[in-house]
Amino acid sequence: MHCGACEVLLDKKISKLDGVKNVKATLSDSKVEITYEKGHVPHIDNLNKNFSDLGYTFSEQPIGQAKVGQLEIAQALVIGIVFIIAYIIVEDTKVFAQFSLSNESTLPTFFVIGLIASVSSCAALVGGVLLSMSKQWNQLYGGKDENKRALPFALFNIGRLVSFTVLGGLLGVIGSIFQISLRMSSVFIIGVSIMMVILALQMLGVSWAKKIRFGFPKFLSRYASNEQNFKGKYMPFTIGAMTFFLPCGFTLMAQTVALTTGNFFLSALMMLTFALGTLPMLGFLSFSSVRLQKNTALSGTFNLLAGLFILLFAIFNVNAQLNVLGIVSASDFARSSSNENDKQQVASVRVVGTGSDMKQLAFIDAVGFEYFPKNITLKAGIPTKLTVNNENVFGCAQAMWLGGLYDEVLYLSGPESVAEFTPQKGKYKVSCTMGMVDPIIVTVK
Repeated sequence: MHCGACEVLLDKKISKLDGVKNVKATLSDSKVEITYEKGHVPHIDNLNKNFSDLGYTFSEQPIGQAKVGQLEIAQALVIGIVFIIAYIIVEDTKVFAQFSLSNESTLPTFFVIGLIASVSSCAALVGGVLLSMSKQWNQLYGGKDENKRALPFALFNIGRLVSFTVLGGLLGVIGSIFQISLRMSSVFIIGVSIMMVILALQMLGVSWAKKIRFGFPKFLSRYASNEQNFKGKYMPFTIGAMTFFLPCGFTLMAQTVALTTGNFFLSALMMLTFALGTLPMLGFLSFSSVRLQKNTALSGTFNLLAGLFILLFAIFNVNAQLNVLGIVSASDFARSSSNENDKQQVASVRVVGTGSDMKQLAFIDAVGFEYFPKNITLKAGIPTKLTVNNENVFGCAQAMWLGGLYDEVLYLSGPESVAEFTPQKGKYKVSCTMGMVDPIIVTVK
């Protein structure tokens, strides 16, 4: 098993077998306890036959940790290398940065996470619920009219989009009540990234990671996954809405990040974009009734790739938030190992006036998705006027964060933006509010 959704899926399917009274699947030890009526012992061969298309294997004795085959590793490495090269090429164009939504996250990020969630092992639960409803819905909406038979599946997906938008927005309201600051938001995102690391390790089969479970209370997840609780012509919409509470780690990750926005509309857009990312695969399931991960060999390769991708994504997130918090990050090591160009070396500070009228003037150029120069030295205790020249800056680079120097976000909306402050001794980082822009190091002596 790879996540909490596996527990709910196994509980749901096994409980439908004749004579089964109770089922308890546990991710931590990859075990399923089945309580059954006398004379109705579930046969191992039948269990393996029923679950082969989902990639599960049953045994009466512990079968130990599943080993990853050499072919799966080779496939994952080849595809992973191609993916990394493609990512570097796309990242160099900064095309995704142009779609930055705010100082917390980007819509493309949420959409991509939704795409990953929709084809991961977690999606087997939502897809399983959807497919298990097909027979009931075909009976209720039956007939020769193709449009009528498609209606319940359309309602299911509409309900999902509506609930993720509305309930996602409510998460933003909850965040606004608690007045989450940018620094607190960074701490939240680091916490979410650590959760992502654990989810990735679960997908990679690390045993200790499986002992940690993320999700809503199990009774709520079971209720939402049981089609017997959703009957009637208007229930497809309701059950689609209830998928907001199903225990997919990706969904929980997106929900946690949305909570940090403190804004109803921003949070709603984030969760709507995430749900839109899941739509292509769920739409495919809706109208074709094809089960996820039917090819167990490809399933193993995918879990490796998804786990590695999530791991890298989490490390990237942590590094960016360390920049926001002004803490040493991988960006600092990358800076020390590279040669800075002439533009980065240009002096950008001068002192004017004398006595009480003394002031130091500092200048930064914001160009595209970068800030220059990369190193600035200021004198402590002298009032400072920082002028930022905007040269077609885009994405989150439009929201500059001078943590420890200036307490507010400096939005680069015009040709020039100004911040005035009196710096204290120390070393500070200037980046965007997401920490994605290569930071400027400000040394105050």
